[in-house]
Amino acid sequence: MRHILLTTDFSENSIHAINYALELFTYTECEFHLLHVVKSSTFISDNLMQSKPGESLYSELIASSNTEVEKLISTLENKHHNLLHSFKPVVDYDNLVAAINQTVELNKIDLIIMGTKGATNLEKIIFGSNTLRVFQRCHVSVLAIPADCGVKRIKNVLFTTKYQSTYKLEDLGILIDLAEHYDYKLDVLHVTEKEQMDAKQKVVQEELETFFRNINHQFVFKTGANYLKTVTSYIEENDIELFSMMRKQHSFLEHLFLNHKTEQIAYNIKVPFLMLAFKD
Repeated sequence: MRHILLTTDFSENSIHAINYALELFTYTECEFHLLHVVKSSTFISDNLMQSKPGESLYSELIASSNTEVEKLISTLENKHHNLLHSFKPVVDYDNLVAAINQTVELNKIDLIIMGTKGATNLEKIIFGSNTLRVFQRCHVSVLAIPADCGVKRIKNVLFTTKYQSTYKLEDLGILIDLAEHYDYKLDVLHVTEKEQMDAKQKVVQEELETFFRNINHQFVFKTGANYLKTVTSYIEENDIELFSMMRKQHSFLEHLFLNHKTEQIAYNIKVPFLMLAFKD
């Protein structure tokens, strides 16, 4: 059974990501943990006057949010009717990344799934601009679902690599399991300014060949200085429906996201984005 964490602020984008996740894992036994994180400071003015004497505002807030998550779970169960799926509500307070890491540790979470953009008109909810921080600071793989990405069967997947250091099978586990289980075609793309790979890079490629031996895959070599432009062009030209990379080198990750803000990435790459965690 997979244990998957779904984040929600009850916005249309987060609900879309949840429905996408349920469709993606239709034929997989999963326990979904629905996490809703609320912010402390902005609730005082809204809720203090409504609180009953002697009642903890914190307890009231958590109880109210938990009720909303339970309602969402009921809606999802009635919509999808999938006996392979079960749900658990999780409500936490004030810090999204800390709440995610705690939930991951307590429930042995395999994968985090979230929308790339949350509610912009509700300051009470900590969600939306946190995608980069979740990628950087959370300890398991993250699947980010763009708001305008349609729910459809995935056939073609792109995995990008620099071939600079070796991989471990467990780090690629989510990608390999999905590709083998659902018969994905996997393109392994190397974007570089050099004309050819060195000996060390060829060893890493041979290692990936072994890991992907049960998957329909091909290795693709592209020369170019602009990583994002090359990747987005490849996605569009080859009908890619899922883009994945490994979070191995923080400098590369930060270059990619800090030079092209998370929102811009979401607009340029209009397919689900799987950031695979790297365990030292």
